Amino acid sequence: MRRLSVLVGVLATLLALAVPAAAVPPFAVTDQVTDRAGALDGDRAEVEEALAELEAENGTRLHVVLVGSFDGLSGFDWAREVAVQSQLGSSDVLLAVALDDREYGVSVAESYRLPDEELNDLLVDRVRPELADDDVPGAVVAFARGLSAGAPGPSGSGAATAVVVGVLVVGALVGLLVWRARSRRRAAQPPPVVRLEPPDPHAGTPTEELQSRASGALLELDEAVRTSQLDLDYARAQYGEAAVAGFGTALATSRDELARAFTLRQQLDDEVPEDEPTTRRMLGEILQLTAAADARLDEQAAAFDELRDLERTAPQAIEALTPELAALRSRLPREEQRLADLRERYAAPAVAAVADNVEQARARLVAAEHELAEARTEVGEGRTGDAVGSLRAAEDAVAQAGTLLDAVDRLAADLTAAEGRVAAVRAETEADLAEARALVEAGDRSGLGPQIARGEAALASSGEALRPTDGGRPDPLEALRRLEEAGIALEQALAVARDARTRHRRAVAALEPAVLSARSAVAAARDFVGTRRGAVGPEARTRLAEAERHLDLAGSLRTDDPVAALREAQQAGELARSALELAQVDVQRWSGGWAGGYGGAGAPGPPGGPGPGYGAGYGTGGFGGASGRGGVDLGSLLLGGVLLGGDRGRWGGPPVGRGGWGGSSGRRGGSGRRGAGGSFGGSASRGRRGAGGRF
Repeated sequence: MRRLSVLVGVLATLLALAVPAAAVPPFAVTDQVTDRAGALDGDRAEVEEALAELEAENGTRLHVVLVGSFDGLSGFDWAREVAVQSQLGSSDVLLAVALDDREYGVSVAESYRLPDEELNDLLVDRVRPELADDDVPGAVVAFARGLSAGAPGPSGSGAATAVVVGVLVVGALVGLLVWRARSRRRAAQPPPVVRLEPPDPHAGTPTEELQSRASGALLELDEAVRTSQLDLDYARAQYGEAAVAGFGTALATSRDELARAFTLRQQLDDEVPEDEPTTRRMLGEILQLTAAADARLDEQAAAFDELRDLERTAPQAIEALTPELAALRSRLPREEQRLADLRERYAAPAVAAVADNVEQARARLVAAEHELAEARTEVGEGRTGDAVGSLRAAEDAVAQAGTLLDAVDRLAADLTAAEGRVAAVRAETEADLAEARALVEAGDRSGLGPQIARGEAALASSGEALRPTDGGRPDPLEALRRLEEAGIALEQALAVARDARTRHRRAVAALEPAVLSARSAVAAARDFVGTRRGAVGPEARTRLAEAERHLDLAGSLRTDDPVAALREAQQAGELARSALELAQVDVQRWSGGWAGGYGGAGAPGPPGGPGPGYGAGYGTGGFGGASGRGGVDLGSLLLGGVLLGGDRGRWGGPPVGRGGWGGSSGRRGGSGRRGAGGSFGGSASRGRRGAGGRF
């Protein structure tokens, strides 16, 4: 696809006018002017008038989007995503500006009438002077009028030709005068600043190797953050919030850096391919972020170990953990019965995420008891250093057992809540369908037909999920998700016909079930990954991190912008379901490849396990049952990443090497980045050209 190289570096002066704004992910625009940065102030009417004149003159529909930040994307990518999500057509032009980021993006269709050179001249000659005077509305008006003036004129002959020739002569004279004036002005100006691209810090390293390093670094840091959080939770319970405040701040900062690194990884994994230099730059950023976060955790390790001083306090820590373990063990029969009730009441897919949770929790509690017994023996023999490793393994196993049992409770609550919401959401969807059908019957020809068909199909499938015709059991969460699909399709189709107040009201009504669905999906994926992390690779973790980010955004936007919050919640749900599917595939691959047994000497270990030759001492029974370390289910231990303390991160004592999930899985696509267009089957493809850059 040919891309326009439009030089819009002139937009720097927009910053002086901008009110600092939060990062804004790409979103579908419904108005021609979207000013989330407050840059147009009282001049919006003048801008809208210029846009209307442009459309009347030659059919070009200019969309202007002013925000604070492009949310980590380049200007071109952000503008393209907005154009795709908005299903802009061949006569649409999008100008996007991030005032705080000092970045811009321009997107036009490949078939748009103006060639690259003319758009270049328009931006340089007409937009730059207005921006230089800090006149943002004037810049937009100049751009609109320039697009209007650039329309190809009607063909003619005779007198028309003479007029054209005369205009050309006058134009040449005017051009000469302008050229002389510009020459004098350039001579008085300092030489232009040449932007030098920073050198590639990984020059000479193949891109594939960078991919592997970045994936491995993400996996290691995710493990370090998870286990450090566990250690912090135990320390907080022992010593109080004030004692661990500094560690909490360091961990939160490292977690933020990990989240930004996961966002970059998701951008690389989505269906939009990046060119080689961009890919290398993004991989370099991932490595830089993970290294900084890792170093910060390292800096806290000594102080944290000194705080807990487990070699001295191991006896007290063992006694404190004992009743917690007993309480969890007492929950096993109750949760086993709850899980049986869920299986009896709901379809198997509805319960799949927690189907083996009680069994996994029991195995971890057996492991924790074994580790506590080992720790007591080691303390009694004066080997307190060895006791620390056993104690940490026990703490991790207890925490995972609690997570597994809590997940059963949460799923039961979510399924009950979904059952209570389905009827109301279905009624809203049926009302949307009636509204869309009425528009079609009234003569609307804006392409509602396919969306109506899609909404009807999703409505029917949701009914099947709730009341299967074959007499099977229902899946309320799946029914709610399918109703969301119908709602998305119809909302996209009806957005233009509805006014802003109606869109706001509809979004408020749809937001609660969407958040419920997304929160349930994120929790299921988080629990599954967290308790089986020894087998889960970086791609599932990446999707999960992005899902959590979008869910947080939905919460922050819930009051001020329910329309945007609804989109974020829907995106969070899609990403979380993708994360869970990928994680389940990873676990199935792990179980299929290794659960049958490590009986032979020199057999390769599992992903993240201790390495080759690990199976020699564990007999022929493999890790599928209770075998190995004193009857402990080693398969569950390895799966949960808690063997001998697992990879304890930076605050959990000496880490055990994980081996590698370092390579890229090669899968692309998935849920896509921030909606990434195409969700509604529209014709607005990625066949658009444009540009973006810093200013």
